[in-house]
Amino acid sequence: MRVTEEGAGFPAGDRTLHAVASRVPGRILGVDAGGSGTRVVILENGTVTARPDGPPMNALLTDGFAGHLRDIIGAAGATAAGIGLPGVRQYDEARRLGATLTRQTGCPVHVTGDADSARAGAFLGAPGIVVIAGTGSAAFGWNGESSARAGGHGFLLGDEGSAYWIGRAAVRAALCWEDQMGGSELIHRAVVQATGSGLDALIADICTHPAERGRLTVLAPAITVLAAEDPEAQKIVRRAAEHLAALAESVRRRLGPLPVMGAGGVFRAPVIWDRFAELTGAVRPLASAAVGAALLADRRQSTPGRRQSTPSRPGTPSRPGAPGRA
Repeated sequence: MRVTEEGAGFPAGDRTLHAVASRVPGRILGVDAGGSGTRVVILENGTVTARPDGPPMNALLTDGFAGHLRDIIGAAGATAAGIGLPGVRQYDEARRLGATLTRQTGCPVHVTGDADSARAGAFLGAPGIVVIAGTGSAAFGWNGESSARAGGHGFLLGDEGSAYWIGRAAVRAALCWEDQMGGSELIHRAVVQATGSGLDALIADICTHPAERGRLTVLAPAITVLAAEDPEAQKIVRRAAEHLAALAESVRRRLGPLPVMGAGGVFRAPVIWDRFAELTGAVRPLASAAVGAALLADRRQSTPGRRQSTPSRPGTPSRPGAPGRA
């Protein structure tokens, strides 16, 4: 999630989605790729139209993701396309992928990290902090001069509070109950029902296919529902919300008291959203990350020669055109 359009704001004035979309010329494709699926929209004539979803994609984990993107772009008939893609961590990587897709599709394609597109959509280009909680988790913020990020380190080293993290915590609680070391019988039952297999088969499946995170993320909705009656499930989801709030506070400490928005499927669970909002004062995004990707693509087309950049060091003013520390 490291590649960003640092400081990519949009013209001041009416900041409703309709007003901002009305200033976008042409037919702009926005793609928000993610571990649970890929959301696709078209911005045209001031309207936002959803297109069919694409498959899950991550630049580090998904074989053939460039081909999937090429198919989505080719089917859209767009004048330009923006893609927010998890796993893209370097400017050169994003630039090369964008150039390749542009050459293959004949459509100008702008590629950035998914944190940047989420922030652009959430605030319609204005300063603020967005916390993403889907298959993985991360926070990204911009205060008008500097940017900072927290999390986004992947399921092996981070992603606290994400759907994967919740699913893994649930399996651990089920294993503890089976080993008579605590845990929860209700969680054990929910894990077996949601996965359709016993724990031995689930362990073997996860260890054999560790990068296929859907085997654990599928458990997150069941655990958030179970939190209403099971103390162990409640502890898991409450801790998830606190992890996500900590990401926002990490960025706030470096950038100042910015507003916070939360994006991603994990926040659809009221039990997580309510605790997260209580801790951070967060509100819902103004627009989706797919819309943000389209807005960034439009801005890129209207300012040729502007270079993508990675976030600068915490507290360091942005230097347009110069990448910060990766």
